[in-house]
Amino acid sequence: MEYFRSHLLAFSSNLDEHNPDVAEWRFDVSRVIKNSMVEATGISEEQLLVTVLPGLPTAAEFFLLPDKELTEKKPEKIATHLDQLSEVLLSALNQNLVQFTLRPGVQVTVYAAHLSAAPLVDTTESHSGSAMLMLLSVVVVGLAVFVIYKFKRKIPGINVYAQMQNEKEQEVISPVSPMEGAPNTQRDLVTSLELLDTELNTQAI
Repeated sequence: MEYFRSHLLAFSSNLDEHNPDVAEWRFDVSRVIKNSMVEATGISEEQLLVTVLPGLPTAAEFFLLPDKELTEKKPEKIATHLDQLSEVLLSALNQNLVQFTLRPGVQVTVYAAHLSAAPLVDTTESHSGSAMLMLLSVVVVGLAVFVIYKFKRKIPGINVYAQMQNEKEQEVISPVSPMEGAPNTQRDLVTSLELLDTELNTQAI
């Protein structure tokens, strides 16, 4: 069983403008936030810890510790007491009762963050990554189908066009087929051979 309660804190946006994101600044602001929470709720300083987290936007976390007088009692009573203190503190935060002055003219309001920072970031990144992968997959498949469809339409058309061009060229270049000219060539050859044979016979006589 946990002997403490914790919750994340958020702040009005004007705090980010004055956040240098250094350890000394976070330590000082943590102390100021704790004092403001104690004044707004009446919780003992010994039972409350506040730490400002590094980075922007500015965030912090508070920890409620059990009262020293209750540490020897049953765990159920300690848990009940911590839950009551947590409800009081969260109620004050939700009513904007916790405020502090960072410097003259800069009033900062402290809020209770509804979701913890780490799981929220991890969940968002995983969903974003999954969505991007799905989107890329759909785009790649769509492009593949489009290219295949285009090639299937273009290739038969090219073949038909090439065949038609070849037929037209054959008709223009050779209107008479080679088979029609072959008999004339053979007859001329036979006639030439007969004439040559007659001349040889005449010379022999």
